[in-house]
Amino acid sequence: LGIPGDNTYANFQEANRTFWRQTVVPLAERIAKGLGGWLAPMFAGRAAEMTLKVDLAGVTALASEREALWSRIGAADFLSLNEKRSAAGFPPVIGGDDVPGGRADAMS
Repeated sequence: LGIPGDNTYANFQEANRTFWRQTVVPLAERIAKGLGGWLAPMFAGRAAEMTLKVDLAGVTALASEREALWSRIGAADFLSLNEKRSAAGFPPVIGGDDVPGGRADAMS
């Protein structure tokens, strides 16, 4: 799997997750970046708006990481909807900057 050192994994799931994170995802991101650079001249004038991103939502090996992220974000009641969306990698929405229950900005 290309895991440095003499680490041993107690279960297949951890080794599989590590394989995806350390091998497959970086390779897929490099391919997406290369394709984006290759396609950019075909979209002259809009190249700055175009980005290819790897969608990891369907990777079952990473499902537990997504569930943990959503649990942490959902439990953070001090964050606005747009802050939560940003933490999850989503764009902001209109009206999403209000924190439920209000927030004292004087704390900063």
